[in-house]
Order: sequence, then C-alpha cells, then structure tokens
Amino acid sequence: MAPQIQAPEESDVLREQLEYLIAHRAGNAQCGCSACQRYLRVRSALLEIFAKPSCIGVREIGSRRAKAA
Repeated sequence: MAPQIQAPEESDVLREQLEYLIAHRAGNAQCGCSACQRYLRVRSALLEIFAKPSCIGVREIGSRRAKAA
C-alpha cells in the first residue's frame, strides 16, 4: 500500500506564493516577467478593499430623485 500524502492547506500555499512574488519583486524591481505581472494582479486584488468606493450612496440617490420630481 502506498503512503498517503496529505495535500497542503490552501492558506499555506497562498502564503507561500505571495512570499515568493514579494521576494521576486523586491529582488528584480520591475523586470516585466510573468511573475512580476502576477505580483501586480495580486497586489491590485488585495488592495482593492482600501480603494474609495466608486458608487454613489443611497442618500445621494434619494436627493437626486427628489430634485428630479
């Protein structure tokens, strides 16, 4: 019977990949390879939560409707 190999935790794989991309980017400031492109996509996705919302608030919609009526 072959030994059972347990798959690594998803969070461990993600962390390892992120560490690799950060280290690559730090050592090769913008070499333009596929790893650098992946770094930019991942960075953009992770920082998206800190971006200002592009949609207007509910109060603004209500005030616009009142002006139009």
